[in-house]
Amino acid sequence: MTKDASTRGGTRPGAPAALRVASFNVRTMYGRDGRHSWMLRARACAAAIAGLHADLVGLQEVRPLQERMLARRLPGYAGVGAGRDDGGRRGERCTVVYRPERLRLESWTVRWFSDTPQIAGSRSWGNALPRIATLCRFTDLVTGRTFGAANVHWDGASAASRRHSAEALLAWLDPPLPWLVVGDLNATVADPAVALLLAGGLTDALSHLGASGPGAATHHAWDGTADGTRIDHVL
Repeated sequence: MTKDASTRGGTRPGAPAALRVASFNVRTMYGRDGRHSWMLRARACAAAIAGLHADLVGLQEVRPLQERMLARRLPGYAGVGAGRDDGGRRGERCTVVYRPERLRLESWTVRWFSDTPQIAGSRSWGNALPRIATLCRFTDLVTGRTFGAANVHWDGASAASRRHSAEALLAWLDPPLPWLVVGDLNATVADPAVALLLAGGLTDALSHLGASGPGAATHHAWDGTADGTRIDHVL
């Protein structure tokens, strides 16, 4: 992963038109995680991301040091993102990681889920912490198609915040473009906020592909076994 988001690259011979997309919460490095602390799992985290073979991955809870460590271990990727506290280096990021060999980044920005979405660090609607979306516009170098991608991390405690965040996100998705939304929504597909996104024209990718049951869950307690809850989404 490199910070040079303007890197241009050719396409792989015979590369498939299908775009591989994923969401991955890396878990911030400042939690009291004991044997699950970031320094002990950084290598495994990078290997897990690389093993997805994705063209685009939305990462959540990324701190600058984590981003740098992942960049060293993901040489085929570039990434963009900004801290939620100040729009720069402070706070967690929703970093969008992508393969310049497949995707050309045209533009990107960060917005805050608040009444003042362009003010860094702003909070509204019961958010205990600033919540952000990283919005990107890409051109697919295989198909020539331009599309938008949003990487988000919603509040886990406030249903009102998630509902307002869904309304805000839909308003930010530029209608002329097709959009992908990835992220840790802290909500299942049954949540009213997720329902708003689906009613707004987005499609739940896993449901569309027929993925359901325990294998489609994403929430776990460090034991590698999901508890049946899916709060991370690709739409």
